[in-house]
Amino acid sequence: MGGEHDSFIKVIIVERIVKAVVLIALAIGLIVAGEKDWLTMWAEYAQDQLNLSAGHGIIVQLLLRVLVYIGNFSHVNVVAIAAIAYALLEGTEGVGLAMRRRWAEYLTVIAPRLLIPYELYAAIRRVTLFKVGALVLNLAVVGYLAYRKRLFVGI
Repeated sequence: MGGEHDSFIKVIIVERIVKAVVLIALAIGLIVAGEKDWLTMWAEYAQDQLNLSAGHGIIVQLLLRVLVYIGNFSHVNVVAIAAIAYALLEGTEGVGLAMRRRWAEYLTVIAPRLLIPYELYAAIRRVTLFKVGALVLNLAVVGYLAYRKRLFVGI
């Protein structure tokens, strides 16, 4: 368990913990904005100002139908709960890595791999610096930990 963390592990730890804090702040902001109906006002204002059509794609329609089956939760609350759950995952990874736990290294490799296909699709569909950066960062973390820590050797 002992030994020094190398530089990249320290960067991963900081990135995971900062992401967890930001996600929790975002979730709280979503809940407050949803309660005060600010999100609807902002969306309507943006739609009017930018002359946007408010069509829904098939994925949005499917998600809305799933939310109807879930119950009386508003979509803002569901997004906030998902953000909190993701923040807990990221925080667990960061704290586990800081404590030099082997399970945290596996978790840090496996969890981002689940999101890589979605990130790849999003980056290809509409290329932005943020989307490409997130994809490259996740690929770097997964590749580095799997190779450097020899996580899956002998499995």
